[in-house]
Amino acid sequence: MKLTVKTDVFQNMVAKAVKGSSSTNLYLTQLMAISLKNNELVLTTTDENNYLYVREQKVAGDDFYAVVPVDKFAKLISRLTCEEITLEIPQSNRGELEKLIVKGNGKYVIELPYDEDGQLVQFPDPLAEGISDAVEEDVKLSTIHLILSTAKAALQVAKTRTCYCGYYVGDRVVTTDSYKICGIDIKLFDRPMLLPPEFVDLLDLLGEEDVKVTHNDDTLIFTTTQTVVYGHVMEGIEDYKIDAISSLLDEQFGSSCKIEKSSLLQLLDRLALFVGTYDKNSVYLTFTKDGLLVSSKQDSGSEMIPYRESNNFTDYTCCLDIELFRSQVKANQSGVIEILYGNDSSIKMIDANVKQIVALADDDRESGEE
Repeated sequence: MKLTVKTDVFQNMVAKAVKGSSSTNLYLTQLMAISLKNNELVLTTTDENNYLYVREQKVAGDDFYAVVPVDKFAKLISRLTCEEITLEIPQSNRGELEKLIVKGNGKYVIELPYDEDGQLVQFPDPLAEGISDAVEEDVKLSTIHLILSTAKAALQVAKTRTCYCGYYVGDRVVTTDSYKICGIDIKLFDRPMLLPPEFVDLLDLLGEEDVKVTHNDDTLIFTTTQTVVYGHVMEGIEDYKIDAISSLLDEQFGSSCKIEKSSLLQLLDRLALFVGTYDKNSVYLTFTKDGLLVSSKQDSGSEMIPYRESNNFTDYTCCLDIELFRSQVKANQSGVIEILYGNDSSIKMIDANVKQIVALADDDRESGEE
């Protein structure tokens, strides 16, 4: 068995496929399947729950199949500088272990892994099995990128997996860790579902704007010409308090202002140097007639940013965790941040169809704590 492929094409394929593997102790997650059939080359990796398929058409060679250690193989391929790479599995003698020969700048031999029964490892291929009762829908890659760039910053990150570690996809896309909420007013599918974060991360690799989605109650398949991501719906959607969360996203605020994003981020970066233990990682935001005043709780640092625009101004001061606030400002895609304020429990930022909520922190001045 032998195939030949252009080095730059194969390097790009391998670099992408590696991102579908993981460093867990599960043996399969440390392997990569290489398959050539009818001149379609496919690389397959898994993180145990999700499968990534990277494909290239019109590759010369015999029908070919091998499973290789992903780390060693990927490092070798990335270091080759020749124009073409040839992969070959020579005929072995009885009792001799099968080997993969990689020919490029030189000749490299990689031993192929065997299973517990003494057979060459065969990589699972759930995509070939298909799914029953499937629904097909279309999604844009630009929408996926919007979700990753904004909603991911509000995901719950916890050692114990809960429903809030996933992306709620219903009438809108929602993420929350109870301190932050992000809602994107886009409906992707015909029914609500919960998407695992690792699966959504892999969608960033699809590489083409038009994405075909096939799904049923359990399984999800996102497909483009060169990439397929296969995975499963996350359990726990019945525990997701979507109605209460949506009420917060739709809550009305009396006042708003617009501030330049880059200036606000630079201010927060400077002020963070003066936010210490006694500040409980929090800062005060004071909305004045002249602009937004941001200050540390111990009055060791403060700075004013002028408004680009102000609507229904009212005197208002709130206390926010500086890191929570900064993470949401960074995730906002607009060059000018629109901040809604005036409520007792949160502030809101809006950018087109994206809403971000940041919960207020305890205000020691109100509680009388010293």
